[in-house]
Amino acid sequence: MNLFSLSIPFFIIVATGMMEASASGSESAGIAFFESNIRPVLVKHCYECHSGETGKSKGGLRVDSRQALLRGGDSGPLLVPGDPEDSLLLIAIRHEDEDYAMPPKQALPEEAIADFERWILIGAPGPAENAVPDASPDTPIDVEQGREFWAYRPVIRREAPESRDAAWNAHVIDRWIHREHEEHGLEPAPEASPEILIRRLFFVLTGLPPSPETIRAWIPRLETKPAEGLGELVDFLLGSDRFGEHWGRHWLDVARFAESTGGDSNNLYQHAWRYRNYVIDCFNADKPFDRFLREQIAGDLLPIESDAEWAENLVATGFLALGVKLVGEEDGRMFAAEVVDEQIDTVTRAFLASTVACARCHDHKTDPVPQSDYYALAAIFRNTSTHFGLIRAQARQFTPLLDVSDLGLEPGNRTADEATLAALTEERESAWREMEEVMAKIRSGEHVNRSTLRRSRTARDKTEAALQAFDAEGKARVFVMGVQDRDLPLETRLLHRGELDRPGAVVEPGFVQVMSPPGHDRIGKFATLSGRRELADWMADPRHPLTARVLANRIWTWLMGRGLVTTPDDFGATGESPSHPELLDHLAIRVVENGWSVKRTIREIVLTRTWRQDSGFDETNFARDPDNRYLWRANPRRLEAEAIRDAMLTVSGNLVAVRPRGSLLEVAGEGAVGKSVFAPEIRAIETDHRAIFLPRVRDVMPELLELFDSPDGSTVTGQREVTTMPLQALYLMNSDFVREQAESFADRVMGQPPSERLDFAHLAAFGRPATEAERASAREFGRAFREGTPEASGEPGPEFERERWIAYCHALLCTAEFRRLE
Repeated sequence: MNLFSLSIPFFIIVATGMMEASASGSESAGIAFFESNIRPVLVKHCYECHSGETGKSKGGLRVDSRQALLRGGDSGPLLVPGDPEDSLLLIAIRHEDEDYAMPPKQALPEEAIADFERWILIGAPGPAENAVPDASPDTPIDVEQGREFWAYRPVIRREAPESRDAAWNAHVIDRWIHREHEEHGLEPAPEASPEILIRRLFFVLTGLPPSPETIRAWIPRLETKPAEGLGELVDFLLGSDRFGEHWGRHWLDVARFAESTGGDSNNLYQHAWRYRNYVIDCFNADKPFDRFLREQIAGDLLPIESDAEWAENLVATGFLALGVKLVGEEDGRMFAAEVVDEQIDTVTRAFLASTVACARCHDHKTDPVPQSDYYALAAIFRNTSTHFGLIRAQARQFTPLLDVSDLGLEPGNRTADEATLAALTEERESAWREMEEVMAKIRSGEHVNRSTLRRSRTARDKTEAALQAFDAEGKARVFVMGVQDRDLPLETRLLHRGELDRPGAVVEPGFVQVMSPPGHDRIGKFATLSGRRELADWMADPRHPLTARVLANRIWTWLMGRGLVTTPDDFGATGESPSHPELLDHLAIRVVENGWSVKRTIREIVLTRTWRQDSGFDETNFARDPDNRYLWRANPRRLEAEAIRDAMLTVSGNLVAVRPRGSLLEVAGEGAVGKSVFAPEIRAIETDHRAIFLPRVRDVMPELLELFDSPDGSTVTGQREVTTMPLQALYLMNSDFVREQAESFADRVMGQPPSERLDFAHLAAFGRPATEAERASAREFGRAFREGTPEASGEPGPEFERERWIAYCHALLCTAEFRRLE
């Protein structure tokens, strides 16, 4: 139980300043008062749960020194020296909050409380803690030599070699690619057909298949004016709102987006959906990536022109709040350290493709990153307050959300009428009365089952949260996950072996040395308290050796199915080196020259001869380059799980293209999975909206997404795994969802003239008309289906015809070609 976590969920945090008051009397007299009147009470009543002697620090709190009391626990400092009324310690020992009273079973005598009041009033004097060693461990890492590694060298512009083949000489990208073809004796594949290019473009840029009508409309343009027609189609798709939904999903993989904490007590993030929508909107608006980066790292610290802009920037900082959290952790210091570690790991992997978090306990084993660099970043994030919400009855570690009501963001809820508010109020009051009855039984000595206590607390907090979602007039309030700077700075020390009880030298906030110009990796005094804005500026600097390279490689990976660096989240020594280093640098330069525009960079790549290649197999080329490292053909690949599902909804005509309001997870309520929210309820949430809007709860993913390798957001994922297993085929054959889409698909097919039905079905499913062999197979399928039905002896009726088409369309949805991109 967190004795000093006094915040109520969904209240905006109000930080308490801590100012030293001058002590009355001499310092020695004050220390003597502490030793004779304060410490004995703490030893008798508090050390058992909050001291180094017992190894316990419930609620992240220790009380065995003045410094520990000043640090406080999960809710911040316990003492405001000189101000007893604003000191959380006094609130606790007075039992002003009966749920979190200290000591929990019986209040202190009045004279002891008076001693604490006097002690705080005179400045809370006490003896100093033992001095902390300042020595840092020696590091054998030669940072200067480390700068010679390819990823840490400056990006360099090089002249692309001329190609003797005119078809491969028009574009700089093609010239770099074709040089490798020639050097490795590879014959590049011919250009893909218009049908293949149309389907490829639609799926790669929007994650959806083209309709038969769209295919028929675009084929003549690509046949008569290939270059112009392809450019027009690219522009059309980049301008579609469906682009942001698909490419936003790519970034959400990198941002390890999920709607729950995961970990030991999987609590739901009911407000994570705002970050998801923010990402979609950014990709649709083609927000410059350097701005996109700055907003996610330090949006709350950027200059603004309106309240709405500030609120959106706070939503962007949700990037730092969305990670896995072990909210069942009792030790608040350990929890805080884990949050910081997760933030360092995510930021450096997502933007820099670097595993800096591996230097938490020692120097990095393979990259030139000393342990001091890790703690230089930790000094930044330790001075950042992370707001992720949760209800206190379901998690030992929780924080308030940020209230941005009336600042221009659309509410997730609709307005509550008077009757609804009255019902919510009555539910809240009833839950509080029940909680008071349970606590009265406990205080009287009556045994109360722990499950009863937990249920009562959960009901109290859930009803409180439901009511807090509206103001007194029923208007929906707006809360967001995000971060803000702490009000007062925290000192950061290097931890030997990463252990909290082995602090070493003080580390100033700063950056990774090997990625910085010599002498410019530490800044002792930041313009902002935490230094997050300076960190964002450092990463977004066009001269940074990694940021533009990493982004260029991610764009190439998402377009081509394989990166120039095939480990997109690790550009270090344990990752792969680039197959085309000069091309990677060229793309990084073009990213910056294009104003960090993702859409412009995409357009340059997809209009190349390289991207337009067919994916056909060639035995000679395969023998020389089996992994297609040098791109002698397009990479055939399976569609992402979301694209498979959305394609089924599209061909069936059931896809709802508009964005849903708020989160579909809202119906599940607040709390932890398995305690107050249950996995079957979450998995039962269905919608005909795109898969990006489905609930994304860690360890409780929708079945189709889980089977087809969609990540659950536990780690940064720049490229998904692709598995093949029997359960995938069984799902496609037996799933109610797939059967329902097949029925609607069949109805669409039957709406076509009989002579056009087969081609319509194949165009919708595969992006091409049926071949002669497939026509013969379809006729044989019809005969076999008729022979297997009771109507085989007579003329088939409309219902028989519909069932036949349902079975045929179901078979198309189950084929490898349907979920494969050529």
